[in-house]
Amino acid sequence: MQFEIDFIVALQSVASEGLTVFFEMISLLGSYLGFIILFLIFFILNRKLSYVFGVCFLGGVGLNYLLKWIIGRDRPYVTHPEIVNLTQTIGESMPSSHALCVVILSIFLCYFVFTATKKPLYRTLAATGMSILTLLTFVSRLYLGLHYLTDILVGAIIGAVIAFLGILWLEKRRAKHAEQK
Repeated sequence: MQFEIDFIVALQSVASEGLTVFFEMISLLGSYLGFIILFLIFFILNRKLSYVFGVCFLGGVGLNYLLKWIIGRDRPYVTHPEIVNLTQTIGESMPSSHALCVVILSIFLCYFVFTATKKPLYRTLAATGMSILTLLTFVSRLYLGLHYLTDILVGAIIGAVIAFLGILWLEKRRAKHAEQK
Protein backbone atom coordinates (compact mmCIF):
# COMPACT_ATOMS: atom_id res chain seq x y z
CA MET A 1 0.00 0.00 0.00
CA GLN A 2 1.27 3.42 -0.92
CA PHE A 3 0.86 4.89 2.58
CA GLU A 4 3.35 2.30 3.90
CA ILE A 5 5.95 3.37 1.34
CA ASP A 6 5.28 7.06 2.00
CA PHE A 7 5.66 6.49 5.74
CA ILE A 8 9.04 4.78 5.33
CA VAL A 9 10.25 7.52 2.96
CA ALA A 10 9.15 10.16 5.50
CA LEU A 11 11.03 8.39 8.30
CA GLN A 12 14.13 8.08 6.15
CA SER A 13 14.00 11.79 5.25
CA VAL A 14 15.52 12.53 8.68
CA ALA A 15 18.16 9.79 8.40
CA SER A 16 21.58 10.42 9.88
CA GLU A 17 24.50 8.22 10.85
CA GLY A 18 23.73 8.65 14.54
CA LEU A 19 20.04 7.85 14.13
CA THR A 20 20.87 4.80 12.05
CA VAL A 21 23.26 3.47 14.73
CA PHE A 22 20.62 4.18 17.40
CA PHE A 23 17.94 2.23 15.53
CA GLU A 24 20.34 -0.63 14.79
CA MET A 25 21.02 -0.90 18.53
CA ILE A 26 17.29 -0.79 19.31
CA SER A 27 16.70 -3.55 16.76
CA LEU A 28 19.40 -5.66 18.41
CA LEU A 29 18.01 -5.11 21.91
CA GLY A 30 14.48 -5.88 20.72
CA SER A 31 15.46 -9.27 19.37
CA TYR A 32 18.24 -11.78 20.07
CA LEU A 33 20.27 -9.70 22.52
CA GLY A 34 17.12 -8.94 24.48
CA PHE A 35 16.25 -12.63 24.46
CA ILE A 36 19.65 -13.67 25.82
CA ILE A 37 19.56 -11.06 28.59
CA LEU A 38 15.99 -11.85 29.61
CA PHE A 39 16.47 -15.61 29.39
CA LEU A 40 19.48 -15.42 31.73
CA ILE A 41 17.56 -13.26 34.21
CA PHE A 42 14.57 -15.62 34.12
CA PHE A 43 16.88 -18.64 34.41
CA ILE A 44 18.35 -17.23 37.62
CA LEU A 45 15.03 -16.09 39.11
CA ASN A 46 12.46 -18.54 37.75
CA ARG A 47 13.63 -21.57 35.79
CA LYS A 48 10.16 -22.73 34.75
CA LEU A 49 9.42 -19.30 33.30
CA SER A 50 12.78 -19.27 31.51
CA TYR A 51 12.03 -22.59 29.81
CA VAL A 52 8.57 -21.54 28.65
CA PHE A 53 9.95 -18.18 27.52
CA GLY A 54 12.73 -19.93 25.60
CA VAL A 55 10.34 -22.34 23.90
CA CYS A 56 7.97 -19.51 22.97
CA PHE A 57 10.74 -17.27 21.67
CA LEU A 58 12.60 -19.92 19.68
CA GLY A 59 9.38 -21.55 18.46
CA GLY A 60 8.11 -18.14 17.40
CA VAL A 61 11.31 -17.39 15.50
CA GLY A 62 11.10 -20.79 13.78
CA LEU A 63 7.47 -20.23 12.81
CA ASN A 64 8.32 -16.74 11.62
CA TYR A 65 11.06 -17.98 9.28
CA LEU A 66 8.72 -20.65 7.92
CA LEU A 67 6.10 -17.98 7.21
CA LYS A 68 8.74 -15.74 5.59
CA TRP A 69 9.64 -18.60 3.27
CA ILE A 70 5.99 -19.38 2.44
CA ILE A 71 4.93 -15.75 1.91
CA GLY A 72 8.14 -14.66 0.17
CA ARG A 73 7.50 -10.89 0.32
CA ASP A 74 10.46 -8.79 -0.76
CA ARG A 75 11.80 -6.16 1.58
CA PRO A 76 10.69 -2.59 0.83
CA TYR A 77 14.09 -1.44 -0.42
CA VAL A 78 14.10 -4.26 -3.00
CA THR A 79 10.91 -3.23 -4.77
CA HIS A 80 10.88 0.53 -4.09
CA PRO A 81 14.01 2.42 -5.19
CA GLU A 82 12.99 5.46 -3.11
CA ILE A 83 13.54 3.38 0.05
CA VAL A 84 17.12 2.98 1.22
CA ASN A 85 18.50 -0.13 2.93
CA LEU A 86 20.24 1.46 5.93
CA THR A 87 21.62 -1.77 7.41
CA GLN A 88 22.60 -5.33 6.56
CA THR A 89 19.96 -8.04 6.48
CA ILE A 90 18.95 -11.21 4.72
CA GLY A 91 15.64 -12.89 4.00
CA GLU A 92 12.14 -11.83 3.28
CA SER A 93 10.03 -9.10 4.80
CA MET A 94 6.74 -10.65 5.97
CA PRO A 95 6.28 -11.13 8.92
CA SER A 96 8.75 -9.06 10.91
CA SER A 97 10.75 -11.32 13.21
CA HIS A 98 11.90 -8.31 15.25
CA ALA A 99 8.28 -7.32 15.90
CA LEU A 100 7.47 -10.89 16.92
CA CYS A 101 10.51 -11.06 19.19
CA VAL A 102 10.05 -7.73 20.96
CA VAL A 103 6.38 -8.47 21.64
CA ILE A 104 7.26 -11.84 23.19
CA LEU A 105 10.02 -10.18 25.25
CA SER A 106 7.67 -7.42 26.43
CA ILE A 107 4.78 -9.66 27.36
CA PHE A 108 6.95 -12.14 29.27
CA LEU A 109 8.83 -9.43 31.16
CA CYS A 110 5.58 -7.69 32.13
CA TYR A 111 4.07 -11.03 33.15
CA PHE A 112 7.10 -11.72 35.35
CA VAL A 113 6.96 -8.30 37.01
CA PHE A 114 3.18 -8.37 37.48
CA THR A 115 3.32 -11.82 39.11
CA ALA A 116 6.36 -10.98 41.23
CA THR A 117 5.12 -7.74 42.76
CA LYS A 118 2.01 -5.72 43.41
CA LYS A 119 3.97 -2.44 43.64
CA PRO A 120 2.50 0.00 41.12
CA LEU A 121 5.85 1.68 40.50
CA TYR A 122 7.54 -1.54 39.32
CA ARG A 123 4.54 -2.55 37.25
CA THR A 124 4.35 0.89 35.65
CA LEU A 125 8.08 0.93 34.92
CA ALA A 126 7.94 -2.52 33.32
CA ALA A 127 4.90 -1.75 31.18
CA THR A 128 6.15 1.69 30.16
CA GLY A 129 9.70 0.57 29.46
CA MET A 130 8.63 -2.40 27.38
CA SER A 131 6.04 -0.32 25.51
CA ILE A 132 8.75 2.18 24.60
CA LEU A 133 11.17 -0.57 23.51
CA THR A 134 8.42 -2.21 21.44
CA LEU A 135 7.45 1.03 19.73
CA LEU A 136 11.08 1.96 19.05
CA THR A 137 11.75 -1.51 17.62
CA PHE A 138 8.77 -1.16 15.28
CA VAL A 139 9.96 2.28 14.15
CA SER A 140 13.54 1.02 13.73
CA ARG A 141 12.45 -1.66 11.25
CA LEU A 142 10.59 0.92 9.18
CA TYR A 143 13.34 3.55 9.42
CA LEU A 144 16.00 1.04 8.36
CA GLY A 145 13.92 0.23 5.26
CA LEU A 146 13.51 -3.43 6.15
CA HIS A 147 9.76 -3.79 6.67
CA TYR A 148 6.37 -2.52 5.71
CA LEU A 149 3.96 -1.58 8.48
CA THR A 150 1.87 -4.67 7.69
CA ASP A 151 4.94 -6.89 8.22
CA ILE A 152 5.31 -5.41 11.68
CA LEU A 153 1.63 -5.78 12.54
CA VAL A 154 1.57 -9.44 11.49
CA GLY A 155 4.78 -10.18 13.41
CA ALA A 156 3.42 -8.43 16.51
CA ILE A 157 0.15 -10.35 16.39
CA ILE A 158 1.93 -13.69 16.03
CA GLY A 159 4.27 -12.78 18.89
CA ALA A 160 1.36 -11.80 21.14
CA VAL A 161 -0.51 -15.03 20.43
CA ILE A 162 2.57 -17.15 21.13
CA ALA A 163 3.37 -15.27 24.35
CA PHE A 164 -0.20 -15.49 25.61
CA LEU A 165 -0.33 -19.22 24.86
CA GLY A 166 2.88 -19.70 26.86
CA ILE A 167 1.55 -17.66 29.77
CA LEU A 168 -1.77 -19.48 29.64
CA TRP A 169 0.13 -22.75 29.97
CA LEU A 170 2.09 -21.35 32.95
CA GLU A 171 -1.10 -20.15 34.62
CA LYS A 172 -2.81 -23.52 34.15
CA ARG A 173 0.18 -25.24 35.74
CA ARG A 174 0.17 -22.74 38.58
CA ALA A 175 -3.56 -23.36 39.20
CA LYS A 176 -3.04 -27.13 39.06
CA HIS A 177 -0.23 -26.93 41.64
CA ALA A 178 -2.37 -24.68 43.87
CA GLU A 179 -5.19 -27.27 43.77
CA GLN A 180 -2.81 -30.06 44.79
CA LYS A 181 -1.71 -28.23 47.94
